Amino acid sequence: MTRRLAIFNPAAGLAHSNRRLLARLARLGTVPELARTTGPGDATRIAREATDYDELLAIGGDGTVAEVINGMDRQRQRLELLPAGHGNCLARDLGLGRMAAALVALEAGRSASIDLMHVRVHAAAGAPFARLAASTLAIGYVADVVHEGRTRLAWLGRHAYTAAAVGTRPRAREVELAGQPCRRMTTLVVNNTAHLANFRTFHGARLDDGTLDVLASGFGWWRQMLHNGAILAGSQRFGPARQWQAAELALRLPRPSLLMLDGELLPSVSAVTVTCLPAALRCLRA
Repeated sequence: MTRRLAIFNPAAGLAHSNRRLLARLARLGTVPELARTTGPGDATRIAREATDYDELLAIGGDGTVAEVINGMDRQRQRLELLPAGHGNCLARDLGLGRMAAALVALEAGRSASIDLMHVRVHAAAGAPFARLAASTLAIGYVADVVHEGRTRLAWLGRHAYTAAAVGTRPRAREVELAGQPCRRMTTLVVNNTAHLANFRTFHGARLDDGTLDVLASGFGWWRQMLHNGAILAGSQRFGPARQWQAAELALRLPRPSLLMLDGELLPSVSAVTVTCLPAALRCLRA
């Protein structure tokens, strides 16, 4: 008999929405066993200890999903998702962006094999470390938007990132990509998913194509707003200064900067290497 453990992050999204979700799951009898996280890193620990389970259901946002991925046995266990965060990038790409669709998919039980990102991070202080990510790595404007959305504007729930995107002014940073001269950028994003928070930013991206999607720009506030507006409208006008695909990307930051990695904010990062891992995870899909 297949055993499923739900790993629930009560701090993701809005508390009242999460309470309604748990009540709904209880009525449906979908999740027989539930483990609640109590702080950062807890979902990874719970997943690592869940050796008796065949399926791990992450109830939270992209950060919760990333923590579960980093603790689970990817060779044996399947990842399932119920979107309860602010962005839910991976869930959106898998057709699980709305709770009703995710619950239907949970009953249907269809699977897909998707790529992951292996990320090695060098911070200004401390030893380098590596972890897996499922959706987004960003520095500059996008990382600043996530910081605002998750702190000052978190009370807006699913609209937090949209509001933060309008209120955050892009700031230029020096970024050196491997084999290229140092450039000033306001944004650098490396994505595994088509979605970037609530925005479908990479229209041609796939979760199973074995490549990373990268964009870089140097926009000021007005130009960034035109770009954001076009994305919201589903248009590819006012696109980034550069957009390309790569199996691996290495970058150095002469001045350490904030890094956003699947919703987690890492301060004072000086260098990053990200590599695509093809078909590295089996997960639920719509």
